[in-house]
Amino acid sequence: MANDQTSFRISQLRFRNLRLLELIDRFGSIRQAARQLHVTQPTASAMLREIEAALGKPLFVRSRSGMTSTPSVKAILRRVEVIGNELATIEAEAGGTRDILRIGVLPRCMLNIMPAALSGLIASHPSLDIQLTEGTSDLLLEWLSQGRFDCVVGRVTRDAALVPEEGHRFRVETLYDEGMCIVVARSDPLAARRKLALSDLAGRAWVLPPPGSVTSALLVDEFLHAGLPPPQPVIRSSSFLSNLSLVEQGGLITASPTSAAQHYRRLRSIRVLPIELSAPLPPISLILSRHRAIDGPLKNLRKELLRAAGQLRPAAPEQAPHAAASKRGTASSRRRV
Repeated sequence: MANDQTSFRISQLRFRNLRLLELIDRFGSIRQAARQLHVTQPTASAMLREIEAALGKPLFVRSRSGMTSTPSVKAILRRVEVIGNELATIEAEAGGTRDILRIGVLPRCMLNIMPAALSGLIASHPSLDIQLTEGTSDLLLEWLSQGRFDCVVGRVTRDAALVPEEGHRFRVETLYDEGMCIVVARSDPLAARRKLALSDLAGRAWVLPPPGSVTSALLVDEFLHAGLPPPQPVIRSSSFLSNLSLVEQGGLITASPTSAAQHYRRLRSIRVLPIELSAPLPPISLILSRHRAIDGPLKNLRKELLRAAGQLRPAAPEQAPHAAASKRGTASSRRRV
């Protein structure tokens, strides 16, 4: 009975009341929060008492220096942000004539499955407003949890997979697997080597994604498992295309998903080194909030992504120049026989 009464009181709260919590948390002052909401301080105080009564607990610690949020406020504000983003989407759709689908995507997915999937989605939903945002996995998943996206096409990071106080936040459906490789310029002395180990990369200058990225984390693990100090990059860049362009100029090394490296080696002066890495990258997946229904355009996007992923073919391994020449010579000899 008590739980039913609490649920009823919470259901009576207005979004404006919850917005008050965000402002008090930001400014540490109910006076400043009231000013931002364009209400009097007594009104803001009454609103706060209403919220605390509905939740059955104090939300701020009062002191002479101001108001400090309790851990409960931080949890509430995460939910409020999701609600605010959903309301903004509802407002945008209500004010127009087109449905909106907000997709977060890893840039490298634009090289393989996304173009075909989006083409099929547009064919089935010609009036759909598709809002595409590229970013790193950690950033995309953070924004998904805040309600900024309807889905993410990317990887689940270790940090985002589980949040102790919330449990599983996402539903994940694997689209395809891929590995990671080490890339240098074709002019690099290592490019002609037939056999290499991680220890051969000691002392080299690296360009890598930011520390929170999946690629960087796995590369650190690879070196530590081999008993080697991990690379200390001279450049950090979240754009894999920029990283490959920098490597192309010579002198730098980077780690790249195999699909991206194989795609650009045909267009750029780069080479994949013959170093086998033991830790695979997490699979590329369709990631949704656990509460998100798969219907409408999102259902069609899922179908198109699975279709595009099913058409992927593993790339053939790259040969060192002299190895490739040797194979061509052998093949040529056979043709002459």
